[in-house]
Amino acid sequence: MRRLSFGILFIALATLMLELMLTRVFDVLLVPNIAYFVVTVAVFAFGLAGIFATLRPIPVDREIGETLFTGSLAFAATTALLIPLINVLPLDYTRIGRAPFVTLGSFAVLYVALLLPFFLAGYVLIAAFSKYALRIQRLYFCDLIGAGLGSVIVIPFVSAIGPGGLIVCAAALGLVAAALFSESRFRRRAAIVLAIGLAAFPMVKAPDYIDFVQHMNKQGSVKDAVEQGRRELVRWDPISKIEVIDERWSPEIATPFHRYGDRKAIQYDGGNQTSYFYKFDGDLKALREHLDHDKSRVNEHFWQIGVLPSHYLKRDSGQSVLVIGSAGGQETKAALTYGAGYVDAVELVPTVVELATGRYSPYIGDIFHNPAVHVRAGEGRSFLHHSHRTYDIIQIYSNHTSSSVAQGTGALAPAYLETAEAYQQYFSHLTADGVLHINHYTYPRMITTAALAWKRMGRSDFARHVAVYVSPLELTLPTLLIKNRPWTAADIASLNTFLAPPELDERDRLRLVENPLDPRERLLSQDFYSGEFPDELAERMAVHLTPRTDDKPYFGMLRKAIKRLEPDARNYLDEGTVAVLNAQLSRGIVPMDWVHLIFTGLASAVFVVLFVLVPLRASKIGREKGATALPLLLYFSCLGAGFIILELVFIQKFMQLIGSPLHTYATVIFTLLLAAGIGSGSSEVLGIECRRRWAIPFMGILAVGLAFVVLYPWLSRLVLALPLAGRVVASGVMIFPMGFVLGMPFPLGILAIAHQPRGAIAWAWGMNGLFTVVGGLLSVLISVAFGFNAAILFALGLYALAFAVFRKLRGAVRDLAGDTGSGELVPDLPLSTG
Repeated sequence: MRRLSFGILFIALATLMLELMLTRVFDVLLVPNIAYFVVTVAVFAFGLAGIFATLRPIPVDREIGETLFTGSLAFAATTALLIPLINVLPLDYTRIGRAPFVTLGSFAVLYVALLLPFFLAGYVLIAAFSKYALRIQRLYFCDLIGAGLGSVIVIPFVSAIGPGGLIVCAAALGLVAAALFSESRFRRRAAIVLAIGLAAFPMVKAPDYIDFVQHMNKQGSVKDAVEQGRRELVRWDPISKIEVIDERWSPEIATPFHRYGDRKAIQYDGGNQTSYFYKFDGDLKALREHLDHDKSRVNEHFWQIGVLPSHYLKRDSGQSVLVIGSAGGQETKAALTYGAGYVDAVELVPTVVELATGRYSPYIGDIFHNPAVHVRAGEGRSFLHHSHRTYDIIQIYSNHTSSSVAQGTGALAPAYLETAEAYQQYFSHLTADGVLHINHYTYPRMITTAALAWKRMGRSDFARHVAVYVSPLELTLPTLLIKNRPWTAADIASLNTFLAPPELDERDRLRLVENPLDPRERLLSQDFYSGEFPDELAERMAVHLTPRTDDKPYFGMLRKAIKRLEPDARNYLDEGTVAVLNAQLSRGIVPMDWVHLIFTGLASAVFVVLFVLVPLRASKIGREKGATALPLLLYFSCLGAGFIILELVFIQKFMQLIGSPLHTYATVIFTLLLAAGIGSGSSEVLGIECRRRWAIPFMGILAVGLAFVVLYPWLSRLVLALPLAGRVVASGVMIFPMGFVLGMPFPLGILAIAHQPRGAIAWAWGMNGLFTVVGGLLSVLISVAFGFNAAILFALGLYALAFAVFRKLRGAVRDLAGDTGSGELVPDLPLSTG
C-alpha cells in the first residue's frame, strides 16, 4: 500500500505540473483566453476516463499493478511527445480562411494529443480508487498532496528550465509512478533509470530552454523577429515569458508607432503585450531642453506625448512620483526629465526589473540607478498598502494584464488596478495638489469607477477634478488626469498648449474631450461623475460601463452584444471603447473576449449529455435497481462545482491581500489541496463514515464558509500591515480550515457507493471532473453579475444540496450492505511493499 500511495502522489503531481505548464505554453503560442481550453481538455479527459471505466468496469477481483504500470508508462510517453508535436503542427488559427482543412486538422490532432496523457492519468487514479475504495481516504490524501505539490514545485524551476523542461520532468515523474506500481524489479529499475535521464536533460541543456516554435504573429510580431535573428534574449519568468527584440530604426522600416530612434521591444508572452527600452545616453538636461523647444520627435523617447503631462505640470518642484508598472522606464525617465526629487518605480515582473537595472541599464541611460529612483519588483496596490508616503504624481501607463487589448484577450481577467478600492488608495496617497495620471482603455468606465471612490471618501464635485485627453492615433489609450484640487483655467490652458504643439504630427496631438471647466465640452453626462451611476442609464447603454469594485473587478467586461459598434455621443459611446470592442471581433463575428466562455459553455453542454445519458443507457450502474443514479450524479456534481468555485474565488480574494499573483496562486492552491488532503486522511482517524459522524464535513463547510464571508474584510485589514511572508502565512491560516473540511465529502461519497455495481466509482469520478468545468464557468458568470461573495454563497449552497443528497446514498449503503455481488471489493490485497 505504501508504494501504491506514493505512485498516486507522483502521478497527481505530474498531471498538475503538465496542466499548469501547458496553460503557460498556449498563453504564449496562442492567446490567454484560448489557452484556457487546456484546463477544459484536462478535466474532460479525466471525465472521459471515468466514463470509459464506467462502460468497461475495472476488474477489482484481481491485481491491477499491470494496469497502473502500463497507464503510467503511457502517460510518460504521451507527455514527452507533446513537445515535438506542438512544434511541428502549424498552430495558427488566423490561417483558417486561407487553409481551413490544414488549420482545423492541426487543432484536431492537438486536441487528441492533449487528451491522451490526462486520460491515462485519470484512468490510473480511477483504477486505484476502484480497487481500493475502502482505503479511499488515504489514497485521496495522496492524490491531493501530489496535486498541491505540483502547484508550487514549478515556481523555483520555471525560470531555470522553462515549461518545456518541466513538461519533460512531468514525463519523468510518470515513469517514477510506473516504477512504484510495477511488481517487476527489472521494470522498476529500467523506469527509474529512464526517469533520471529524462529529468537530467533539461538541467544539462540550461540555461538554454527546450522551447516552442511560435507559429503565429501576435501584436509584437515575435515570430518574424525570431526568424530574422533579432531576438536578443528569452526568459521564462514565473509571471510572463519575456523576450527582448532589437528594433533599430531606419527610414525604410518607419511606422506611425515607430518614427524615430532605436529601441528594444520587451515582449510579454509571445507578443500579447509590449513595452520598450528606449535608447538614451543619460543626458536628462539635453532631453529636457529638446522637449522644451521641439516635441516633434517625442516618439524617440516615449510612446506618446501622453506619458508626459503630469510631469510637465509639476516640473522643477522636486516632486515625488510613484510609477506603477515601470517596465522599460519611459515614465521614470519622464519624471527625472522634469526634475523629480523622489521616484518609486514598481514593476510586477521580476525579470523586467533585472534587465532594466542590469543588462540593459546602459542602453537606457542608467535611469534606474539615478539616486532619486527606488525600483522594486512587486504589485502596485500591495506596495501602496505598505507605503506611508504621499506623492505629487501617481502614474499608471497601459498597465492592465499581459494580454493585448487589440486581440481581445483577458476581457474577463480581474483588473485590480481599476476598481473603486484601488482609486481610494490612489487618492489617499496623493498630496493635496497631487495628480493621478492613468493611460488605459475605456475612460468612461475609469471615470464611473473613480467617481464611486471619490464619493465613498466623502468628496463632491468630482467633474471639476477630471480631465481626459485623446489623440487620433491612440484612441484606445486616452490620458486620464485626476487632480486632488479642482483644475484651474491656467492648468488646462497650459496642458492644451503642451499636448498639442504645432510641430507635432496632427495624429499625435492630444485634444481635450472631458473639460473640467465646461460641461458643454464633455462627452459624458454628470451621471458618470456622481458616484451613483443610475441603473436606468446602465440598462439603455450599448456597453457595460458601471463602476468596478474589488468584489466585481472585471473591468474589461464591456460587451453587451456580438455586433460592430459605432461611436454615439447621444448614448455616451466614445471612439476608444468602440475601437476596443470592434478589434475584439475576429472577422467581425467571433468575440475573442467571450470565446473561452462560449467554448466552455458549449463543451459543458456536450459533456453533460455524454457523461450522463451514455452511462444511464449503456452501463450496468445506470440501469440497475439500487444503483441510485440520480443521487450519485447530484452528489458528485455538487462537489466538483462547489470545490472549483471556492478555489477560483479564493485566488481572487487573496490576490489583493498577498499582492503578487504568483505567490497568491501558489499559496491558495497549495494550502487548499494540502488541507483537503489532510482532511481526507484525518476523516478516517476521526471515524467519519457513512453510518456515523457523516454530517460533520458538511456542517463544517457551511460554518467555515459563512464565517469567512463575514470575517474576511476585518481579517484582511489586520493582515495588510504585515510583510509579504507574513501575509502569505496569514492567508494560509485563513484558507486551511476550509480546505480541511472540503477534503472529506469526496472520500465519504466513494465509501457510500463502494458496494454498488462496478463502474459506480468511475462514474462518480467523471461527474466530479465534468462539473469542475461547469463550476469554473459558473464562478465567472456569478462573480461578474453578483460579485465574489455571491459566488462563495452559491458554492456553499451546492454543498448544502450535497448534504441533503447524501442521505439517499447512505440509504443505498444500508440496502446493499449484505449484497456485494459484482461490486465486491478486495481492499486488503495491496501491492507489495518490497
